[in-house]
Amino acid sequence: MVKKRLAILKSNSFWKNLFKNSFWAFAGESSASLIGLIITIILIKIIGSDNYGIIVLAQSYMSIMDVLINVQSWKSVIQYGQECIVKKNISKLNSYVKLGAILDISTAIVCTFIAFFLVDLISNMFGWTPELANCAKMFSITIVSHFAGTPTAILRLYNKFHLVALQKFLGALIKLVALLSIYLMQGNVSLELATIVYCVTDIINNLLLILFAVLVYRKHSKIKEVIKAKIPSNGSGFISFTIWGTVSEAVDIPVNHFDVFLVSLLGPTYVSIYKVFKQCTGVLQKVSSPIQQSILPQFSELAAKKESKRGYEVVKKIHKVMMIVIMPVAIMVGLTSPLWLKAFYGEIYAEQWHILLLYLIIQTYALSYSTIHPYFLSLNQPKKSAIYVLITNIIYMGLAYVLVHFMGMIGMVLAFAVQCTMVIWLKIIDIKRILKEGAKNEENK
Repeated sequence: MVKKRLAILKSNSFWKNLFKNSFWAFAGESSASLIGLIITIILIKIIGSDNYGIIVLAQSYMSIMDVLINVQSWKSVIQYGQECIVKKNISKLNSYVKLGAILDISTAIVCTFIAFFLVDLISNMFGWTPELANCAKMFSITIVSHFAGTPTAILRLYNKFHLVALQKFLGALIKLVALLSIYLMQGNVSLELATIVYCVTDIINNLLLILFAVLVYRKHSKIKEVIKAKIPSNGSGFISFTIWGTVSEAVDIPVNHFDVFLVSLLGPTYVSIYKVFKQCTGVLQKVSSPIQQSILPQFSELAAKKESKRGYEVVKKIHKVMMIVIMPVAIMVGLTSPLWLKAFYGEIYAEQWHILLLYLIIQTYALSYSTIHPYFLSLNQPKKSAIYVLITNIIYMGLAYVLVHFMGMIGMVLAFAVQCTMVIWLKIIDIKRILKEGAKNEENK
């Protein structure tokens, strides 16, 4: 029975590509995450929880500015580029690649300047320490290298997920080696020096991705052809898709980035604890995120072929499998966390184990539906996606602000549970409506 099912999967190009690409994405994500955890442990031991909390806050500021101003064009390049690949129209693909690159580079430069010069104003408003302000400025400079959206799309369109995995692994490894080398040579690593290492390795990491993409794309088209390409006639649709995709990312800031600032109301130490817990639950994302990353090109291909109903069946199958397989593992990790949290991080982390357990359970449910988000985009619904995320995040912010004062970190986790459940079911309701209308239109034809 197992052999027969494997044979069926191998003969099905959709599942074959999904498993292959997900494997490489998982390899890159998990290896980088593991190295990231090691870096966190080392830094907490060397510079202390308070200083590590400063790095987390400074990095979060950079990430927030990056999401708010720097456009996310990779989804657009995949959505529009996949149709070009299906129709074998390389000249039109060159046009989309050029437009995506222009948007990436121009907004990265603008974002760098705004983020850097806005630090002093934000610092005065929120009473940041000079150390936090300086670290935020250093992280802001790295945004100039954050124009890897189109290169990411190119590698995913051509199923070169192993190169994305290699880039993530090398970037994390370079950071670890740099920190250890400095520590072994000097016997100490200051907050400022640790931040510089983070920034330099971040830039190297982005440049690696761009290099890989150029090498891959040269096999399909000459780079000078991309430069000469005209802006596509439906460029406004491409830009609209990009903007709404960016808005969707921007309005998701409260869940992805601003949560640490709310936790900082409890003190810098709690920021470190919360960050560690996010990294621990992030390990679960290394299972779902590869699937989410690799499946958008395939959903877009189904949409181009007018076969979107098949895509929703895939979403439901993946949800069931992940709940059956991952949920027991998440509960086991949470129940045993008092032991390994104390061993690796300290007593204060182990005392909060029940928060980690709840976080793991909620995150597992949210991630089991992770493929619903790229599927919703493949239905050409970036605007509705942004609206749904905006509504649920407003609710999240209000709940989190109230609950964190009365319940501490567990309030943040409960607010997250409300947010992720609402956004999932809003999309499910809309997807069913869209598919039903599509079926009626086919019957009328």
